[in-house]
Amino acid sequence: MKPSHLRAQRLIKRAKSVDQRGTLIIDDDGDLVFSDNALLGEKEFLDQRLYPLKGVNVGSVAWCIMWGIAVGGGNTSSYWKTQMNGLSLNRSIHDPSLVMNSGAKETGIEIFGSIRMNDTHDSFGKPHGDLDYPIKVDHPEWLVGNKDEIGDIFSNPKSLYWSALNYSVLEVRQDRLWWIRNTAQSYGFDGIDLNFFRMPCYFPDGGTNKNIQLMNQFIRDSREVLDLCELSQDRPILMGVRVPGSIESCLRIGLDVETWLKEGLIDRLLIGGGYDPFNAPYEELVQIGHDYDVPVYPCINCGSPSLGSDEDLRGAASNIFSTKADGIYLWNYHYKDGPKLSYGRPTKEDYNLLLEIKSIDSMLYLDKNFSVESGIYELGKNLPYSIASDYGQLPVSLGKTALSALRFLSLKIGDNVVDANQKNRIKNIYLSFECELFHVDDNLGIMLNGIRIYEILEETVFNLSIDRNKKRLYKVDPKIVKTGSNRISVWIQERLNQQTFELNLNSVKMHVLYKK
Repeated sequence: MKPSHLRAQRLIKRAKSVDQRGTLIIDDDGDLVFSDNALLGEKEFLDQRLYPLKGVNVGSVAWCIMWGIAVGGGNTSSYWKTQMNGLSLNRSIHDPSLVMNSGAKETGIEIFGSIRMNDTHDSFGKPHGDLDYPIKVDHPEWLVGNKDEIGDIFSNPKSLYWSALNYSVLEVRQDRLWWIRNTAQSYGFDGIDLNFFRMPCYFPDGGTNKNIQLMNQFIRDSREVLDLCELSQDRPILMGVRVPGSIESCLRIGLDVETWLKEGLIDRLLIGGGYDPFNAPYEELVQIGHDYDVPVYPCINCGSPSLGSDEDLRGAASNIFSTKADGIYLWNYHYKDGPKLSYGRPTKEDYNLLLEIKSIDSMLYLDKNFSVESGIYELGKNLPYSIASDYGQLPVSLGKTALSALRFLSLKIGDNVVDANQKNRIKNIYLSFECELFHVDDNLGIMLNGIRIYEILEETVFNLSIDRNKKRLYKVDPKIVKTGSNRISVWIQERLNQQTFELNLNSVKMHVLYKK
């Protein structure tokens, strides 16, 4: 088959992956290859996570193909030894990626091999306690840092990223190209995802112009590797990328996504870390992707502290679909709060939530929570992943005394609350505010879109216990809630003068309850 025909077939395949499959992409980081079930055989392995995805609107699985640090029991302790050295992973399964591809074809689910372009769990001793991957061991000078930077990853980002491979080194880029080539040649996947968010550090000096040009050429080389594999296998192979959630945060670490799109190098775009799916500026990359006819899937990290309930996940999904995204990329769905058969294995009932969040229409009139940023990334603080993230609005200080500070927050609402209210489908809407150290006599002043709203003093509302040492609850008139951005004004209205500590606002949520 001629290359031009393969390119045409790739475009058709890309379109089909959007139009004829589900709207959800599930990431599977593959850790259950080391489970007791996986030792029983291939069917038992696929029963853990792949087979339950059939019939719940999952169109694609991003299967983690490259774990430079993953370990477990069996014949070999590290999965890279199966791929690079030909060692069987365990006594029942030689190579789980072959099994996953076969299972995906059986169920009709698209499958991409997801390659972590850097993985730095080994920087803080997880799980080995030392470096294990060959080029890291043999060439520590090819890392962005050194062992002297080991420390608390929450106070010093270098402690998280010192073991990252430095992409300014030719041999490092060649190593990653080997993984792309080997994955495409060995497994028959529908496509390859280059995961640049896990972990988002590629150069010691960040996104300089030189580094951006190096990475642009690396993406061209990656596409060329797949083009050659397409020719040898006489079939199209798609290439996706997972990148930070905005153009600015991508460039900050050396990723020029718009150039990749302009040059027609990528076939799907997975965006964001998913820690703040409620207010992340996903619209920008969604629009740019669509300008070049590439589908875009913003990320929800289902293990995020701001996503503790089904209502939270529905609210996040509503906000993502309001960006006109093609679907949602779900990270860590298997570890979200909910009933489990065993570690990382949701029950059948818990998978039903995927049918609810597949579109705006499927979530219509289902209860949702919408949040202001949960504080994963704090302005001015170097927390993990902050180097590739857009800063949030919380936490924020309201000061020590009444009327000492006025704060403005933006709360995005994906649902059309006005229309639902006109159709008499709204039951109640509440705003909740949480602070670290509320005193029982502290009172807040709250306005929503310029309208004053007032606290509810009942102890329990809609099964939510109101502990006034932690939380305040306000009832909202549905008529003042907007689709899109809503402006919240908050201040300390009353406070005892002897309070000496600042009141720090940590969480703001809108709870939208519908009539059944």
